[in-house]
Amino acid sequence: MFRKGMENICKFLMVIAAIWAFVLSFYILLDVVLRNMDMPIQGTSEIVTNSIVVVVFLQLAYGVHLRAMIRADFLMKFIGPGLQRWFNLFGYIVAAVFFLSVVYGTYPGAIEAWVTGQFEGEGALRVPTWPARFAVVAGCFLAGINYILLAITELVDPPVAAGPSPAH
Repeated sequence: MFRKGMENICKFLMVIAAIWAFVLSFYILLDVVLRNMDMPIQGTSEIVTNSIVVVVFLQLAYGVHLRAMIRADFLMKFIGPGLQRWFNLFGYIVAAVFFLSVVYGTYPGAIEAWVTGQFEGEGALRVPTWPARFAVVAGCFLAGINYILLAITELVDPPVAAGPSPAH
């Protein structure tokens, strides 16, 4: 039940990120058209910069859930299923520690950005930084939890077939 809940949360965030990226592409197109008419939209650079961070980190957890993160599958075919299982387990644990360490290191800055009202940009448009900072925290937290779930799955119920992960 917990695993299904995590999957639903990750899917929801991925859909939000996809919609955000879709809208952002039209925003950029509009800015390009208006720039060619000497009427640029103020703050486009700041909005796009922060939006890219948000889109990437909102999709991160779903990529982990699908086991779609980069891995060296071409090397795994040269080792047996038992050793593959231990390499997978080691990778999942290292990744979980990495992403949860990022959470630990970035959440104080996200809270500070929220409390102090940090922003990027000068002049006509000032873009708050807290949405991007919290997207990093949330995305890394969910990625870390998903890697822990993958490690548990690898210990309890390893894939039967050797080769690429079963999600492919």
